[in-house]
Amino acid sequence: MAARLLRLHGHGAAGQLYSIFNSKFLLQYSTTAVATTCDPTHFLMNYLVDSLGFSKEEAITTNTKVTRLKPTENPQLVLNFFEQSGLDKTHIGKIVSAVPKLLLCDVDKTLKPKLDILHDLGLCGSDLVKVITGSMSILKNTEVSDMKSCVSYLRKVLGSDENVMKAVKKKPCLLSVKGCERLRTNMLFFQSIGFSDEDIKKFIVQNPYTLLACPESVEDKVDRLKKDFNISQGSGMFIHGVAVLISMKEATVDTKFGVFRDYGWSKWDIIKLVQLLPYCLRLSQKRLRAALNFYMGELGLKPAYLASHPTLLMFSMKKRVLPRLELMRSLVEKKLYDEDYNLYTILLPSDPKFYQIYVLPYKDMIPDVCELYNKFQQHGKAEK
Repeated sequence: MAARLLRLHGHGAAGQLYSIFNSKFLLQYSTTAVATTCDPTHFLMNYLVDSLGFSKEEAITTNTKVTRLKPTENPQLVLNFFEQSGLDKTHIGKIVSAVPKLLLCDVDKTLKPKLDILHDLGLCGSDLVKVITGSMSILKNTEVSDMKSCVSYLRKVLGSDENVMKAVKKKPCLLSVKGCERLRTNMLFFQSIGFSDEDIKKFIVQNPYTLLACPESVEDKVDRLKKDFNISQGSGMFIHGVAVLISMKEATVDTKFGVFRDYGWSKWDIIKLVQLLPYCLRLSQKRLRAALNFYMGELGLKPAYLASHPTLLMFSMKKRVLPRLELMRSLVEKKLYDEDYNLYTILLPSDPKFYQIYVLPYKDMIPDVCELYNKFQQHGKAEK
């Protein structure tokens, strides 16, 4: 065909035809090259692997979650925004891994206004990442106006940005409409049964998940605490008992009771324990049985004693109990301490206090006593 055109139109026409073909080819090549260079999918894969340290498989999984939703924004804009907001590569990697859909968000309309709100509360770095990844809906689904309303409400209830930040770090969903509604409902209930605003404020800061539970469940657990465990609202442990029971299923609580009964505990022993330290119910069955085996099986302690000294069950066997008792055994053997020492008195002090009372006074008589105790402690930590 080209030869026929040459015959028909001569060399000038051939040059013109060549120019047309060449222009189309260059245009096609240029378009392809630009598309390859600016393709969000290509960029995202490289960024995840090269900059954030994702494995190829992790990058493919994340990339698939993003691209299948046909993003209207280039993910590169979101990643650039995170970097400009002061987040490092590690922080960005955690966010993208936990909530890849954030890469689809509009930076100016969604991400920037919400991050500004979090920054205003004092959240930054790892704390900011914890809040973002702790509730996937906050940055993506919660409206900016709703988020502002939630922060205003929390400021009013908790009195300071510091308290708001503490509560939000523990339960980021406090910044959602649903979270604030549950908080209001449960606050009204606690106010109705006699809790002061100051008590409720402390409760939210320390145990916000309790006031975010289903309102019906909260009322049921409060009733059980009063009826089954005889814990009055005036007790300092009441609020902690509520927190423990709300965080556990009924079946789990009953299972823990079964463990105590296996070791000969009476109903009243268990009630006494819960009245003094309800957090004992949160111990795993394995840890609970290990503690009971040691205290009751090896040391011969009775249920009544343990129920009256529940903190003993909370102490770490390998990091606290065994190293201290091993040190005391050495002191008794060398006749430096009375063998009738009080177990609770030995185990209760903090590590620095214990070291000051039971280790340092004997360092001259037993030069290696400090090293001995440190060795016991390190051995316990290694076996944790």
